[in-house]
Amino acid sequence: MQNYKKSVIATALVALTAGGSALVSAQALEEVLVTAQKRVEGMQDVPISIAVVSGEMIQNSGITNLEELTLYLPAVNVSQSGGQTQIFIRGIGSGNNIGFEQSVGTFVDGVYFGRARNARAAFLDVERVEVLKGPQSTLFGKNTVAGAINITTRGPTEEFEGYLEGSYETEIEQYGLTGAVSGPLSDNVRGRLVAKYSDSEGYMENQAPGGEDGPQKEQSVIRGALSWDITDRLLADFKAETGSIDTEGKHHKITISTPTANYLFGFGDDPNFESSLGFNTKQSVSGSPARRDFDENDWDIYQATLTYEMDNHTLKSITAWTEYEVNKCLDGDYAPVYFLDQCNGEENEQFTQEFILSSNLGGSFEYLAGFFYQDSDLTSTTDTHLRLSGIPPIEAGVWGLLGTTLPVGAMDSGVLAEFEQNTESWSVFGQFTYDFTDRFRGTVGVRYSEDDKEADSVQLITALGGTEPSGFHTALLGPGGLNFRVPYDYNIERSEDHVTGSMNLQYDIGDDTMIYFTASNGFKAGGFDESNGLDISREFEDESVLNFEVGAKMEFWDNRARLNSAIFNTSFDDLQVSSFESATFIVTNAGEATVQGVELDGVVAVTDKLELRGALTWLDAEYDEYDEAACTVDQIIAQGNPCRQDLGGTPLQFAPDWSGNIGATYETGLTANTDILFGLAALYSDDVLIMPDGDKNGIQESFWKVDARVAWSASDGSWTLALIGKNLTDEDVFSWGNDATLSGSFLGFEQAYFHQMEKPRTYEFQARYNF
Repeated sequence: MQNYKKSVIATALVALTAGGSALVSAQALEEVLVTAQKRVEGMQDVPISIAVVSGEMIQNSGITNLEELTLYLPAVNVSQSGGQTQIFIRGIGSGNNIGFEQSVGTFVDGVYFGRARNARAAFLDVERVEVLKGPQSTLFGKNTVAGAINITTRGPTEEFEGYLEGSYETEIEQYGLTGAVSGPLSDNVRGRLVAKYSDSEGYMENQAPGGEDGPQKEQSVIRGALSWDITDRLLADFKAETGSIDTEGKHHKITISTPTANYLFGFGDDPNFESSLGFNTKQSVSGSPARRDFDENDWDIYQATLTYEMDNHTLKSITAWTEYEVNKCLDGDYAPVYFLDQCNGEENEQFTQEFILSSNLGGSFEYLAGFFYQDSDLTSTTDTHLRLSGIPPIEAGVWGLLGTTLPVGAMDSGVLAEFEQNTESWSVFGQFTYDFTDRFRGTVGVRYSEDDKEADSVQLITALGGTEPSGFHTALLGPGGLNFRVPYDYNIERSEDHVTGSMNLQYDIGDDTMIYFTASNGFKAGGFDESNGLDISREFEDESVLNFEVGAKMEFWDNRARLNSAIFNTSFDDLQVSSFESATFIVTNAGEATVQGVELDGVVAVTDKLELRGALTWLDAEYDEYDEAACTVDQIIAQGNPCRQDLGGTPLQFAPDWSGNIGATYETGLTANTDILFGLAALYSDDVLIMPDGDKNGIQESFWKVDARVAWSASDGSWTLALIGKNLTDEDVFSWGNDATLSGSFLGFEQAYFHQMEKPRTYEFQARYNF
């Protein structure tokens, strides 16, 4: 069956290149412009593997954020864990630890956003999203070892325009409203103002008394932009944005557990608790205010970009200040009992400055050079409360081990932890391209970077028993009973510098076909483990990458068809890995990993009404060396804790062997003044490992998702009414999962697992008016 599914995608891609008499009256495909090399170029001229999704497709498909977008991008994954956001490309990404730098850099309008949390922001008035695959260290800097996501928003326009769009999505009961207005404010000043608000009730049915469905999400964001022609040569662009995302409830649940664990979980709001995969849960809000699952995220962005056009060069300055604040609480046991919860506060402030000097395109020798500076301050506080009295049999069992009896709640306790980090980075870079002939050219790039970090961290154990703690807490459980984490208080610094570079060769076989070879390296900065302060593990080292890629970019049939391909081999040393151990994520340097594969991406305008698209990726991503990996629950039960395993030869996370999509759009006139459009997309993923320890209970089995859209619109584009169906096959898919916090603790929770469910089948209604 799986071979059949793969052949369906492959057949569709072959059809894109088959040619024939069907291509009658088709129009040429529009050129796709990108800024993948720090200046505007055609996608077909850029010698790297890149996927581009237009703002029009994002709007038409009802895609609201990066997490939803990656369903349309093979071998790319953005998903939420319990408290963090995970971004992976080709099986490489950063896991669950605030101390982590990113493996995939995120850039918005040329500004680097160094924290994964920024990926949760809702899409607003987006012009395009570029996903650059493979190391991008020369032009985009550190922390792009797996690639970069480059988002461009719409800017002010020369002519007055605007739109108003409303939407409603069933099942999650989400409604949204977006509006924008843009145009000239004077002869040399243009402005754009856009705002969005949405509210949803969630899709997890909470059957607990007084419980509410979730995750309920309220989002609001407003952005203003100005473009000012100071002179004929000097342009100033300003942008300010503020937004918030408030979420109540989560989309996780206990999906696998033993009869003993079910019995213990039954001391909560569900005495007949049974684990299952699905969309119902019994998450209580009773017992403690800190028991409530919520996530509040607020952010502000201020940016100024100056562009000075000289006769043969362009000088650009990008200055930005960003900040966000997060407050959240998580049900640490993931079950309907009041036993373990964790609250976090996170604040990040970042200032960046970049200068870029570039020569004009078109000469036999082209170049650009730049300087980048970043200063950021991160503060994190963590409070995990362990309430043994929430499950009486466990409290009684602890008393039995101690040979005594104490009042109820006497062992309820926790630990306060606080982490502060300052990061200062600077780098200089250059890239130079020389045309050996009119068809053959070579490019060399180099970057020098320095990073300095300083961290202060403290952890305190709260007093046992008494009233519910008001501070921050955490505790670990191990074989034989309670083992509180060792308190610590430290200040530590680290510095590192790196030279990275790239080299590529391009050859134009014809006017419409280019082949290329690229070799590049990169690094991800080392740092400090925010959740673990032990001497032996509080610091982790930088990781490095070496990548080789061969690709081709082709247009044919009078530019009515496009096919891009890439073959790559990427090696990682000292790969940074975050693994879940007892009650926290621990960062280590895993060793070595190799990622190799093949990518295909194509589009063809069959006629002026029918367009076909397809993408397919084969991926082989596995550890070559990782002999100190965290154990699975079964291994802990068999060997005891602490426990280590060798994951050499096993697959990486979020790296399905096969993934792809096929799609079609057909648009035709319906009446003299209206058009109708039909769109269909089928999205496929092979089996994919979710858990970092290789546990087979964390494998999401292969699935197809089918999305569809029907739109009725005015021929002049003034209005559109659309119906969008998402996940029409109603697949039960989880995007994240792990063994439950206390699984393997020998307290009765052995072999208990939770998973976070993606949305079921939904229908969205859209109405848009353009003016």
